[in-house]
Amino acid sequence: MGITERRNAEKDALRKKIIDAASEILINEGYENLSIRKIAAKIEYSPGIIYHYFKDKSEILKFILKDGQSKITKIINEISIDENEPEVAITNVLRKYIEFILEEKEQYRALLMSNLDGTDSSVKMLYAGVSKDKKTIGSMCDCIQIGINNGRFKKVDLELTAQIIWTSTYGLISRLIIEKDIPKEQQNKLIEHHLQFIINGLIGGKD
Repeated sequence: MGITERRNAEKDALRKKIIDAASEILINEGYENLSIRKIAAKIEYSPGIIYHYFKDKSEILKFILKDGQSKITKIINEISIDENEPEVAITNVLRKYIEFILEEKEQYRALLMSNLDGTDSSVKMLYAGVSKDKKTIGSMCDCIQIGINNGRFKKVDLELTAQIIWTSTYGLISRLIIEKDIPKEQQNKLIEHHLQFIINGLIGGKD
C-alpha cells in the first residue's frame, strides 16, 4: 500500500470512528446531548480534528442518515419484480424495510423520532415530485404502475399512493418502537395485516 492509499485508509478509519461515536451518543444520550466536544472526548481526539472532517454535528447527522438510506436502497435493489405479481415485490420490500428498521430501532428513534437540526431535507417525502428524488418512493411508483398496466391494480395516483404506503409503514414502525412490550407474535400479526391491507387497497375495486 502506497503513502496516498495509507493516508486515505487512515482518514476513512477516523471518519468511521467519529460516526460510530456520534451514533452511540445519539442512541444512549439523545440528540440534545450530542456535541463535537463529546464526540472528541469519546474517541480521544481534539475537537479540531473532527472539524477537519465535519463542519458541525448536523453534517455528521446527515452522513449517518445518508448511510442508512444507502442500506435501504440496497434492500430495495435486491428485490426482484415479477411483472405478473408486483404485489409480491411490494410486500417483500416493505417487510424487509420494517425488519431492517426494527433491528436498528434505537438509531431510528434517535434520528427520525426527534426534531433534529439539519435533517429535514434528508427525510422529507410528502412534497410533490418526491418520486424523482427518493428511491423508496420512485421504486414503489414503478411497482404500482406495473400492477396497473397488467390489470392487477386499480388506477391510482402513483406518487400519492406510494407516499401513503410509506408513511403508513413509518407509522406502524414508530408504534412498534414506542410500545416496547408488544409480544413478537402480535408484532408479526400487525406487520402481516398491514402488508395485506396495503395490497387489498391496491387490488380492490379495480375499474
